[in-house]
Amino acid sequence: IVLSLNRPDRLNCFNTEVCILLSKLLRNLDFDDDNVVAVILTGEGSSFCAGADLANPPNPLTQSSDLPEDLAMNPVYQMSTLKVPVIGAIQGHCVTGGFELALACDILVGDSTTKFRDTHVKFGLAPCWG
Repeated sequence: IVLSLNRPDRLNCFNTEVCILLSKLLRNLDFDDDNVVAVILTGEGSSFCAGADLANPPNPLTQSSDLPEDLAMNPVYQMSTLKVPVIGAIQGHCVTGGFELALACDILVGDSTTKFRDTHVKFGLAPCWG
């Protein structure tokens, strides 16, 4: 199964809508099919994920909460519940929250364009996912 972040015009930055949709997709994967041996998480365009969309970021209190209703909307938590490995296919920017998404993968594969950066402190942010 291949899941792609699909906001290439925003370098695949995530907002609340993306977090909810990705969490829902991960939560509802069908593992009764014996052909499902892994999930590949990647991004469309030139970047994997440049982090949270600062114009419309997800609520950090919700994303770092361990309440069941909040965990349902937390893609990193949902990744941790999967019965198969998650392979991060990383290209281009992998920054801040995108770096956290990558770190939640079981295996990372990058190419020559991959750039990892953690800029939480630069923007006065605390990591929500790790």
